[in-house]
Amino acid sequence: MRTRLSYCKAHGIRLSGPALGRPKKGETRDKAQDYRDECERVEVERRFSLAKRKCGMGLVTAKLRETAAHVIAMSVLVLNLRKIQRALLRILTYLLEILAQNKNWALVQ
Repeated sequence: MRTRLSYCKAHGIRLSGPALGRPKKGETRDKAQDYRDECERVEVERRFSLAKRKCGMGLVTAKLRETAAHVIAMSVLVLNLRKIQRALLRILTYLLEILAQNKNWALVQ
């Protein structure tokens, strides 16, 4: 654990959560920063949960490390494609609504 802490300190990685050991007197935690860290962590965990449920990342049973890495990469690719697909469908429905409104205006005139 201490090696990980020293690694993070050496590379300038800020850790969220309470420090190891007894808290020092007069030490206060930045609650706003803790809240932002928690929000970011929840977002990442939500993405992993979605990948496990919808894209099969929870079914990875590859034995070799390289194969498992490829399967996980493909799951992430599928997640990104789903996101792009949703964005394109939103744009398409928006354009179709505009087109339908324009046709209705032409019929009314």
